[in-house]
Amino acid sequence: MKKILTAEQIREADQHTIKYEPISSLDLMERASEQFVLRFLEVNRDKHPVKIFCGVGNNGGDGLAIGRLLKEKGWEVLLYVVGNPRKGSADFKANLDRSELYAVIDSKNDFPNVSDDDIIIDGLFGSGLSRPLEGLYEEIVTYLNEQKCLKFSIDIASGLYADQPLPSNAMAFSPDYTFSFQVPKLSFFLPGCHQYVGEWQLIDIGLDQSFIQKQKSHYFKTELQDIANHFPSRGKFTHKNEVGRLLIVAGSKGRMGAAVLCARAAFKTGVGLVNVCVPKCGIDILQIAVPEAMVIDGKGSNEIHGISKTVDTIVIGPGLGTKPKTISAFEKLLKETKNPIVIDADGVNILSKKKSLLKFVPKESILTPHPGEFKRLVGEWKNDFEKLDKLRGFCKKYKINLVLKGAYSAVCNSVGEIHFNSTGNPGLATAGSGDVLAGIIGSLLAQGLDSFDAMRLGVYLHGLAGDEAVREARIEWIQASDIIGYMPKALSSILNRTL
Repeated sequence: MKKILTAEQIREADQHTIKYEPISSLDLMERASEQFVLRFLEVNRDKHPVKIFCGVGNNGGDGLAIGRLLKEKGWEVLLYVVGNPRKGSADFKANLDRSELYAVIDSKNDFPNVSDDDIIIDGLFGSGLSRPLEGLYEEIVTYLNEQKCLKFSIDIASGLYADQPLPSNAMAFSPDYTFSFQVPKLSFFLPGCHQYVGEWQLIDIGLDQSFIQKQKSHYFKTELQDIANHFPSRGKFTHKNEVGRLLIVAGSKGRMGAAVLCARAAFKTGVGLVNVCVPKCGIDILQIAVPEAMVIDGKGSNEIHGISKTVDTIVIGPGLGTKPKTISAFEKLLKETKNPIVIDADGVNILSKKKSLLKFVPKESILTPHPGEFKRLVGEWKNDFEKLDKLRGFCKKYKINLVLKGAYSAVCNSVGEIHFNSTGNPGLATAGSGDVLAGIIGSLLAQGLDSFDAMRLGVYLHGLAGDEAVREARIEWIQASDIIGYMPKALSSILNRTL
């Protein structure tokens, strides 16, 4: 997994590498610039004119070095220094001395014309920025954002903070691509920052990995190697009772599809037995749509509670509704259940309506809300960073795990560590997608994974199946049932990469 560091930790990693590799700061800047250029050339095959806008700090020094390296490869490059070069950092000045031609921008009158055929590279400010853009820098960024050409940022967009929210009236450069050095920045994962990030990619510049691993962080990015070896396996004489027994309590009149999708997803993820508790109106639907499932009439409360004691875990909430009788049954089930369970959709909404029930949620259980459901649970937040604080605090307080669904779903464990998921696409924003996810996570939990692994693996697999569906369909809109259909391919893709 990739550790997400603060701006201060990144600066310390730079200094540690410089001291103990050892390498000069100027040579480290050169190495970073070389790696940026290699990635830039992978994205850009045609040699369009490049205009690089440099501040007078080290990010500007990167920009100057990148311009020189591109010129050496035959690209047409124009360099612009915004600010007083005499006040630049030592490494900026060293790269300025190596640059053949550059123009200094002192006012709006110096802004160059930019055509749609140009490429802009933003090298004004790096991850150390901690105040809003103002004056000439705000004007140049505003001007560059208005241009229709392809745009890149070096490490992080100028004006964007790595680990704190932008003030409401602040702005930043809006790139198409951000090539970031060594570690992700927290802001890359947050919806409110997306317009200032674009498509981002990491570039390894050789910072000391042992130092990075020693740094404390609450935030991580989940990658394939973190989850591939956790998937449950079966022996030759495995019996269905040994690979998970799951109870799903879901569905209501007009919303029985949620129960169907949840059950089908659970089976597709490998659970051995699935009991589905639905209202009487849904029994025939479930028997036909999921013939593998055992279907229970929701009115038989004694039978439900009897079965709940024989299964490995429970998924409750998809399409359930929040009527008073439903809330009473939900409360009774919580009070009788000791093992971790999965609470989704209306299960979360019931907890929001009756927060006194939170104390009965079994420790290490998993909640799977979307942002609206989470807001009903914890209240409003001012910005995405406060939202993460609320997420961490909630999970630590109640000793539960929670996945806050969305792009880069935030998967938080009971000690307040957040792992951002790296799979998925906008096609997953479709009705029933969450029901599928609940079934996947419940299946993995029933098969014996601990809660956090089941949640993290489930979110990764769900996103990857969506990626496979979109890749084959070549469109960004799919149905929730498509996610289920592509899960075997996603699983195969994961497992084959570990051989």
